Amino acid sequence: MAHKAIVLIVENEEGLRQYLGQALSCEGYAVRLAPDAEAALRDLKRERVDLLIADIFLPGINGLELLKSVRSEAPSTEFIVIGSDAPVQTVVAAMKEGAYEYLEKPIEVERLRLAVEKALEKVALSKENAALRRISDTRNAVPEIVCASEEMREVLKTIELVAPTDLTVLVEGESGVGKELVAHRIHKLSRRTGLPFVAINCGVLQENLLESELFGHEKGAFTGAVSDHAGLFEIADKGSLFLDEIGEMGLDLQVKLLRVLETGEFRRLGGHKVIRGDVRIIAATNKRLADEVRKGAFREDLFYRLNVINLEVPPLRRRREEIPALVQAFLERQRRRGLAEKRFSKEALDLLTGYHWPGNVRELENLVERALILSPRDEIGVADLPRFLLEQRTDEAPGDDEDVTLAELERRAIIRSLRRNKGNKVRTARKLGINVKTLYNKIKAYEIDQTSLLPKK
Repeated sequence: MAHKAIVLIVENEEGLRQYLGQALSCEGYAVRLAPDAEAALRDLKRERVDLLIADIFLPGINGLELLKSVRSEAPSTEFIVIGSDAPVQTVVAAMKEGAYEYLEKPIEVERLRLAVEKALEKVALSKENAALRRISDTRNAVPEIVCASEEMREVLKTIELVAPTDLTVLVEGESGVGKELVAHRIHKLSRRTGLPFVAINCGVLQENLLESELFGHEKGAFTGAVSDHAGLFEIADKGSLFLDEIGEMGLDLQVKLLRVLETGEFRRLGGHKVIRGDVRIIAATNKRLADEVRKGAFREDLFYRLNVINLEVPPLRRRREEIPALVQAFLERQRRRGLAEKRFSKEALDLLTGYHWPGNVRELENLVERALILSPRDEIGVADLPRFLLEQRTDEAPGDDEDVTLAELERRAIIRSLRRNKGNKVRTARKLGINVKTLYNKIKAYEIDQTSLLPKK
């Protein structure tokens, strides 16, 4: 189900509170009720709210004080104040604090409905502007690809051949290898450079939300759709659209994406107007899509549409010779952001080069940033690196005469990280440089017994 706009009504008169709640519920909003400011603040800590409607004369913490607190804690939440015979200076103070509107009691339902609709339109516009700013920020600050291995040189050669064309590209590789950097490079070397490069991760949104993000929706298309919303196919027009983790997209949405790729046409959700788009598609996945097709988890026709040009980005363990250059690039990037200028000792670099990096380049970057911040010295040494890098040499690391598969090395790294983080999967995924869903999949695939990793009581 699509997201309903959430409205919290704070009113000490129970009859009026219930009346307003019922009126807005009938309009399709998700309504929550609170008798006073204290209850409202507790509610806001549990879950975000799009719009808060509060009596300006609440007992205890009054509506103006509540408004100030909400502005501090949840600045994206819009606020409407209501009251009876409120002094002009009080209403002016509320508006100065950021209240969207003041409504005089008794409340007319039609006026309330219009005020809520306009306030939520402002919320939607703010979210859309923030998303566009993120797109712009991403486009303006893209690091170059470090290339010091034969495998990566082959990848770059292919990029240079493919980029000037409009062919669809499928980038495959493990999580954290730099697939989005490859997509950025393709866009930068194409005739579309300077035009929008828009990226979306297909694995983090529910299918209905992903469909709305891709194709947009019209006002009233679903409950909470209070304004027209341009989708990423429109925002990326004449530019490139990067569909990350395409293998996580549901089969129903795959059908709609296939149609857009075949015809170049789509409609917004709830809309009838056919929109034509000129967008170059670059897709990426940490799965083998050919295997997903065989399992029935991915459409064969869409796979062939995406797989016109296939680029495989090798994992970091297959291009260890790039690690010193990557470390230097990360240090320079952090220096430009204002952190101190430091270097790694030869012994520390040797240790980094010997590690198998299950989280790939992303894990290495996280580790470099951590060491840069925590090390008190200008030269980062072995003692400044995490213990698991040293542990790889000990009982959990393979001996010189032990043949161990890469999968086994990855399994051991996951176990060590889970143990260090006391079984916390969000923290473990972040430390390994992979997303939580990937971590769950690997735990299941390697049949890791999680109960043995929890701290003993």
